[in-house]
Amino acid sequence: MGNEDSLEDVFVAVIRPKSQVSLSSKEYRAKAYEILLIEVPLEGKEKKRKKVLLATKIQAGGDKSKSILDYVDEKIRPISNNQGFIGKRVVHMKKFPLDGDNEGKEASLFVVPVSVKDNSKPVYSAGSPSFYCFQDIMRVCSETSAHFCPTTSKMLLALDKWLAEQHTVPHAIPALFRPAPVERVKTNVSNPAYGSEGKLSDEGLHMGYTALEIKSKMMSLEKADMCILNPLYGSDLQYTNRVDKVIINPYFGLGAPDYSKIQIPKREKWQHGPNCENLKSIVPISKVKSKAYHWTNRILHEYKALSTSEGVSKEMHHLQRLFLQNCWDIPTYGAAFFTGQVYTKASASNHKVIRVYVGVNTKGLHLMNMETKVLLISLEYGTFMWQLGHADQYFQIHSGDNKMNFIVHTKQAGLIVKLLMKLSGQMTPNDKGPTDKYAYG
Repeated sequence: MGNEDSLEDVFVAVIRPKSQVSLSSKEYRAKAYEILLIEVPLEGKEKKRKKVLLATKIQAGGDKSKSILDYVDEKIRPISNNQGFIGKRVVHMKKFPLDGDNEGKEASLFVVPVSVKDNSKPVYSAGSPSFYCFQDIMRVCSETSAHFCPTTSKMLLALDKWLAEQHTVPHAIPALFRPAPVERVKTNVSNPAYGSEGKLSDEGLHMGYTALEIKSKMMSLEKADMCILNPLYGSDLQYTNRVDKVIINPYFGLGAPDYSKIQIPKREKWQHGPNCENLKSIVPISKVKSKAYHWTNRILHEYKALSTSEGVSKEMHHLQRLFLQNCWDIPTYGAAFFTGQVYTKASASNHKVIRVYVGVNTKGLHLMNMETKVLLISLEYGTFMWQLGHADQYFQIHSGDNKMNFIVHTKQAGLIVKLLMKLSGQMTPNDKGPTDKYAYG
């Protein structure tokens, strides 16, 4: 095995749970585990034997995990129909001082967890180790017992305490016995172009495929050019399948629209002429429909009367005031407008998104359809309550008088709420900003 000076004495504690249930238990019980021990004759007493842990020497600077797993596989193979036990991993527990001829030296104890005990009967092989109930071993284990050498007793007592501590750490025991990476590989295919001199590996990584079969397998897998390992695979991180929000696109699956069927109206159909266009473009359509004929014709009538009796300056001033008097009656007059979205429930299976202008003025809050310019909602201060949402991404409106409760999504929610507080008189000019996200207008 190499130079004796470069070898390290190690002891190996091979443990396995008796059932899968014991892995999730927060309470430690020694009877839930089995440990692998080997019997050796007592010095000078051939008929009497003592139990000891597996012990070997490994290269101090080599791959300790591989050396220990190979050693365990070699020792267990005779009692498992030459199949061996796949070690999950190698965990270094601690170092212990040696006695006797090796007094003054130290040896490391490594823990090797293996799979849960199965129902198959073990094969008896003389001189080979056997699994024993850990609780039974601990009952007779003491530093002065003739059944155990002092070093083994110290290590078993420390192992019992270590397992008890691991059970108090969340997920520690399931992680200790979690399948090793090689056990989680379901299928492995290697590219023969990267093989060593065209030869298959002797370690069985090709799963028994020939070079031609490997090539065919890779062709069926669409020739993976890149392999990306998921660093979270096997980490036992908790996850949830709860859906926070579902938005269904009503146009999904309908294909691209037929742009040839889209017709743009002729100009004379959407232009109302130069005389009334300037008036109607200033105010919302919802108000124009109800008042346009009345007050626009009234202004035209005043214009004709003034144009024959008074000067031009007085005439224009009078007309402008008449125009403004009607504008002052419009709910959205003098409002600062913001953009946002409102989600309405069109049916039980989907939602409709309405893009809106959010208007805030001295009268209150107003929502206007961004496409049609129709005034949807107009709420005066004192009749509604607002609440600023998380990260200033939305605000919620509740109106008890109108029995309304809706949410407006906008990145300008913070500005809107601040303006509402200021214009409703809840914030003085000396205030630096809103101190409360919940307020009544």
